[in-house]
Amino acid sequence: MEDTPLLTMTKSRIIDEVPHLSGESQSLLNTLSGLCSFHSSDDLASFLFTDMFRNLVGISEPWLSFEIGVYRDHTKTIELIPARDGITLADGAMTGAIENNVVTVKSQLECASVLTNWHNHTINE
Repeated sequence: MEDTPLLTMTKSRIIDEVPHLSGESQSLLNTLSGLCSFHSSDDLASFLFTDMFRNLVGISEPWLSFEIGVYRDHTKTIELIPARDGITLADGAMTGAIENNVVTVKSQLECASVLTNWHNHTINE
């Protein structure tokens, strides 16, 4: 079972006006509208800091949010809101896995660390 994904991500909701999207960004948004899975926190964090993802979410005000979930228990989720200066992760369930339940990460390494801590805390609840 080592091939079982660890985390999932899907588009949650549109929170502001949708900017004009390139063909590549529209295709990525279509893909992210379904359930995408990642085998590690590092995989997900590296994806979130790719040029392809950053081009989709843009450099303006946040306009969409995503839901990250535990693959083995889809009821355990956090919200991801991409912003100009980083990525905001919000734990609406207030599990205590994220300090103050909201954090803005500014690097792939920091993002992977927060996701790992949240995942490990959540699956051990």
